Amino acid sequence: MNESKISVRYAKALFGLLKEDHTLDIHRKDIELLYQCIREVPELQFAIQSPVIKVSEKISLFKKAFGESFHPIIISFINLVLENRREEYLGGICRHFLKLIRAEQGIRYAELVTAVPLEEQLRQSIIRLIAKKYHCQVDLHEKVDKSIIGGFILRVDDQQMDASISSKLNRIKTELIQVHS
Repeated sequence: MNESKISVRYAKALFGLLKEDHTLDIHRKDIELLYQCIREVPELQFAIQSPVIKVSEKISLFKKAFGESFHPIIISFINLVLENRREEYLGGICRHFLKLIRAEQGIRYAELVTAVPLEEQLRQSIIRLIAKKYHCQVDLHEKVDKSIIGGFILRVDDQQMDASISSKLNRIKTELIQVHS
């Protein structure tokens, strides 16, 4: 079974449980925080990936890190994942779970990368354009990356539009190299 199938199955199981209890919105914040920590905290990534750390120690680590702030259902779910030795899939499970919630609520995830922070008026215009194109609500996340020089990179779900200056310069460079080869 490949990673995405495992992640999707666990995410669907959690989604189904929480939907049945009508607690999706309550627990979404816990999963968002867990996903953010898995992506951004190197020590947590190390603990998840380490084959040397015992399952009981990982369970203890997650309980210490999240036990006070997460709902017991989410802690129990994390423990289940750890006990089944599926901890390497936690990030994917979170990602798929959040995707299921957005689909349920008619929301599309969009990520906008720019070289400088956007002004609020431009941000709202972009949200309206995406909402109009995809006929949905938009959950826009912004990132600032000076390396793109200018322009933007927009990802909506699995689609990407790269209108960054750095990409255009790289294409020109590639074309020049091919012409002179």
